[in-house]
Amino acid sequence: MTEQRRTVVLDDHFPVLSSGFRVAEFTELLRADLVTSVRTTVGPLDELVAAFGERYPDLADRVHAYDPTALADVDQAYLIFLNNAAYYLDDLTAAGVPFVLTLYPGGGLDGTDEALAKLDRVLGSPLLRHLFTTQPRVAEMVAARYPHVPTSELQGLFVSRAYFRPGPGERTNYFGVDKETLDLCFVAHRYSVTGADKGFPEFAALVPELARRGLPVRGHVVGQFDASDLPPGHQHLFEMYGVLESARLQELYGGMDAIVSPNRPGVLAVGAFDGFPLASSVEAALCGVMVVATDEFRQSRFLRDGRDALVVVPDAGQIADRLVRLLREPGGIRRVAQSGLRKVRHVYAPARQLDVRAPVLRGDLG
Repeated sequence: MTEQRRTVVLDDHFPVLSSGFRVAEFTELLRADLVTSVRTTVGPLDELVAAFGERYPDLADRVHAYDPTALADVDQAYLIFLNNAAYYLDDLTAAGVPFVLTLYPGGGLDGTDEALAKLDRVLGSPLLRHLFTTQPRVAEMVAARYPHVPTSELQGLFVSRAYFRPGPGERTNYFGVDKETLDLCFVAHRYSVTGADKGFPEFAALVPELARRGLPVRGHVVGQFDASDLPPGHQHLFEMYGVLESARLQELYGGMDAIVSPNRPGVLAVGAFDGFPLASSVEAALCGVMVVATDEFRQSRFLRDGRDALVVVPDAGQIADRLVRLLREPGGIRRVAQSGLRKVRHVYAPARQLDVRAPVLRGDLG
């Protein structure tokens, strides 16, 4: 049997609790002993580790400030996102430490010359042991440009186990059945002035449009947005929450009918795009919330339009049309939401996510 490698995670944001997918992924890898510790550049670290330790007391002592000298005591590193890999590459090279990378969309991965130069550096490194991709568009690009790189394409990412306990998703309180308000939520970090990359302008226009059509609608916004970002005269239709960590977000999802993610590619940079579905949409779906999302590059491999989700174009009027048509079907939202719930529970199950990563991180594969 291959001896288990001493693997350290290198990151720039963990253990910030509002980065739910990071927390889910790294805590799962730590508890499975697929990685020994996380070294991070985020700060102030003492405060962040204290908050993290309240939620994960068994793991807090395995989170440390990054120090390149510590690389002398590890066998390999694990990283996510292109920018992270590019940042740590010189230190990894100096220490001769091999690494495994998950190339999620975002994090510097776009079509700019700067991004391609980073990709050439990182994927051209002889220390790159294995690459994971999570979207067909990324997998196709890697296969065409870097055919020599050992690559595995994953479906999905890690989601907190709290979403898989009995309770989340087991609900009947949908609009038109057990509740009188159509509750729609928008959940995203703000990376641009208007939030256009995540589709915030479309969501801000959608809620008043549905109200104009006579629906008792309420919009719920999670992220770095406030009332000044909303259409004048329509602020009363919205609730603004700021940034929420995963536990509070899960509570909110329990009362939502649909999450609307009308994100657009090419806004932040040439070739920039998000994965499908967004992590926030996956977490919502696991709570029985219907996913309404754009998929401009047709990345979806398991959510079927009209059956497990509504795949829409980034236009408020057309999204409103799709919702109104579905609402004419008795129990339509519940049907799509519960079908989506079954799909994501299967694809994103923590054990399934661990199983596809473990052979690489343990050194069973190249």
